[in-house]
Amino acid sequence: MLDQITDTFLERLQKQIITDPNMTSIPLAYLMQLDIPDAIKHFFDQEVEIWLREEEEKFTATDRFDYDMPEVRMLIDQIFDQLKQNATFHITKFNHLLERAVKLEMNYLLEPHRTLSQFLFKDSPKISTMEVYDTFKYFFRFDYYKTAVSDYFNLKYMHDISQDQFDALLNQIDEKAFEENKIETTLSTVKTIMEFLSEAQQQDVNSLPVDVLFAMFRDRHLDEYKDALQKVMNSGSRSVLSFDEIESLLRDGTLGELEETDIQDKTEVIGFEKTENIEESKPDFSVAEIEVPESTITFEEEFEEEEEEYEEEQVLEEEEEEEAILEEEPSEPSAVAMDLADHVAKQISSDNPLEDLNELITGRLRRKTIKKLFKKKEDEFLDFIGRLNSLATWKDASRVIDDEFYERGINPYSKEAIAFSDVIYIRFFPKDKYVGSEENIERF
Repeated sequence: MLDQITDTFLERLQKQIITDPNMTSIPLAYLMQLDIPDAIKHFFDQEVEIWLREEEEKFTATDRFDYDMPEVRMLIDQIFDQLKQNATFHITKFNHLLERAVKLEMNYLLEPHRTLSQFLFKDSPKISTMEVYDTFKYFFRFDYYKTAVSDYFNLKYMHDISQDQFDALLNQIDEKAFEENKIETTLSTVKTIMEFLSEAQQQDVNSLPVDVLFAMFRDRHLDEYKDALQKVMNSGSRSVLSFDEIESLLRDGTLGELEETDIQDKTEVIGFEKTENIEESKPDFSVAEIEVPESTITFEEEFEEEEEEYEEEQVLEEEEEEEAILEEEPSEPSAVAMDLADHVAKQISSDNPLEDLNELITGRLRRKTIKKLFKKKEDEFLDFIGRLNSLATWKDASRVIDDEFYERGINPYSKEAIAFSDVIYIRFFPKDKYVGSEENIERF
């Protein structure tokens, strides 16, 4: 069901945004003017912000000039403002990012604890509280998280937070949010999810698959309801529950199938229409009683992790330099581009245009993927690549990747996971990987 809703939501957004089949690029300014969800707009806005930070790092890396002079800083800001106003996404890159944005929003909706923790701490076990504030801009539901986190940071004068502290904080926030009216707050959460799915499909949704409900209860540590739902799953009697059945399960531990003689013992079901969503009910509680423990991440551990990453990069660079020495002297960039484009053109015209991923995932990416994602188990990496090579569409591959990442506990927002999935995406759109500048051509 969720896969179908995700696909429907993506198709609807694409139709709203790509109004001309001949569009080859999507300007950010154009996106920001459209009547699409704010979360989607912000995702693309932040993507451009990342581009700008990368550009700034390139020319401020040298100490030859003082880029912090007020006059210089003002000019740089003006340049970046102009660049951002004229930023565009190539159509293939846009479609891939749009899919990523929709999945991020869906994941947050169902499992906010896991999604926020992974998204925030994808590159470091400790981050600044300002980074937390910035990340919450991606999400426009369950506003009580943002409010409570902000209140807690202000109360404790926190300037940074580790992943274990953040996880503990979210757990305590939901404990406070649900403790006074547990059933009503849970039903309000269920209604919020259904309303989002209704918006995504543009049709009423008043039921949810039991596995989706189970993930929602598990993420929020609603163990009593998770156990009740587990019994339903074990019985195999239902794969989908309506809102009324969910309410009956929470209130009475049944699905509403009580005998007539027991009707006096049954709690009255309020129903979907009379239940407020979580934004309307606004769980109200104080964070004063919340106490997050000291971080288990030490300065030494942070330093060792950064040092290990640096040493690994040095080794990879040395290996690549040695490989480059053994290779013939490269052709001019334009000739390289022409050769690669010609190679792809031949692939597209062949009976089997899909390239072997073993030919795409090479060098540094291959080594880092095996080490970081597959824990140095090359045989498991090769087995997974073999499975992906047998698939004919990106939609199928995307689902296999999502499942594999989940089973392995891989953070899907880490730079290694994103780089890995990006190259796999390219396999299914080979003619687009060389569209654009020579810089984009040589990137792959």
